[in-house]
Amino acid sequence: MSSASLEYESNLTDPEDTRSPLAELLSLAGPTIAQMASYTLMQFIDTWMLAHYGNNAADGLAPTAASNAGIFSFSLISLGFGVLLIVNTLASQCYGKKEYAACGRYLWQGIWFALLYSVLMLPIIPFSLRIFQAFGHGPQLAGMESSYLKIMLACTVLKLVQTTFGQFMLAIDRPKAVMISTIVGVSSNAVAAYILIYGKFGFKPMGVVGSALGQNIGVLIEMLLLVALCLASSARKKYELRHFQFRWREFKILLGVGVPVGLQFAADVMAWTLFCVWVMAPFGELAMAANSYVFRYYSVSFMPAYGISSAVTALVGRYIGRGKPDIAVARANLGFKITLLYMFTCGVFFFFARHQLLHLFTDNPEILRIGSQLLIVAALYQFLDALYIIYNGALRGAGDTFVPALVTIVLCYGMTVMGGRYVARHFPQLGPTGPWSASLVYGLLLGGFMSYRFSRGGWKKIKLVLLNSPVAVS
Repeated sequence: MSSASLEYESNLTDPEDTRSPLAELLSLAGPTIAQMASYTLMQFIDTWMLAHYGNNAADGLAPTAASNAGIFSFSLISLGFGVLLIVNTLASQCYGKKEYAACGRYLWQGIWFALLYSVLMLPIIPFSLRIFQAFGHGPQLAGMESSYLKIMLACTVLKLVQTTFGQFMLAIDRPKAVMISTIVGVSSNAVAAYILIYGKFGFKPMGVVGSALGQNIGVLIEMLLLVALCLASSARKKYELRHFQFRWREFKILLGVGVPVGLQFAADVMAWTLFCVWVMAPFGELAMAANSYVFRYYSVSFMPAYGISSAVTALVGRYIGRGKPDIAVARANLGFKITLLYMFTCGVFFFFARHQLLHLFTDNPEILRIGSQLLIVAALYQFLDALYIIYNGALRGAGDTFVPALVTIVLCYGMTVMGGRYVARHFPQLGPTGPWSASLVYGLLLGGFMSYRFSRGGWKKIKLVLLNSPVAVS
């Protein structure tokens, strides 16, 4: 056995954690950030490559198509993705109670759900072109978007299974496996995208199609490595991972806690999807191109924050399982401070380096003008996003999912989508920055609500009966 394997196996003991709070959080957050950022990094790499692909790169159509179709495909799978985040909550609380077999059962119920949800995505594929035509996109842009979306939906199962194993490994404090698989997956995507987009080593240039295929090659390799690291270690015996049967009781608990989170996640992602493909559409294709580039940088800031949030979810669940809610509060607050420092730094960078950042993608003066304005608003959004992302993750770790989901759905459609569309139609002189300004109000209200709800402490009354009874959620 290799030294790396021996080190990995040595982590399978379960003493009470003696690390400092910062070390404990960062040991989970570092690999979690890498996992959550992997999807973003893959899209960032692909967008950059597409921005320099072909004779008409200046119009930004190829990267805009990949960006629009990418976020739209993620909005469709995000309901399933959100449900599977609860594998972290349930396995973390079982891990805190030292009920290790139950951790494994929740992993496999997550896999069963991932398989079922992936099948449900397949009937959407034939309608891909009509979807983007309905948003008023031109024939060339809609055709590229449709090609990208079909591939992403067909490969839904890869992303969902990868997410399930990743959340399980975080819950049982095995972050190194997540880090290793992510690095390998992102590297594989970069190589595959380069070969397929530009047509290297005997392949013909595929452009947008090559981008979608390359991304899913990366996800496939990341998923396979996660599965191998999980099932090939002694964790297989400790968590009874050989018992992969469908279990209705645990599956029902996963749905009971996870569906509100899935709806919340899906509503949030779909709202931003509509923002990109519908709210911004009246301003033209150059404005949508600028918006897609800004979103690539914006994702660089908020996806690592989701990684810290996922670590906070695991720690809150773990300490609730150990009967130590006060420590759970301390870990959530520490996560917010770290996230705020990071996102504030991103905001400063967005503001002062906005022109240089956009020049990485384009030299089109109109795209540069619009994009630089949008990056200023994105910089202002950072503090609000830190509040929402971290304290929503903390509430998720406690099993408080229904009310946060309801508030998120109401605000994201009321402010980001309908508010943004209203501003775009009635105040066109504000240009693309008008809808983005409406999103600032959404961020203020949602971030304030999440932090206030967590600070009230009502979640301490929630009892998730994980083994022999239904879920009791207040």
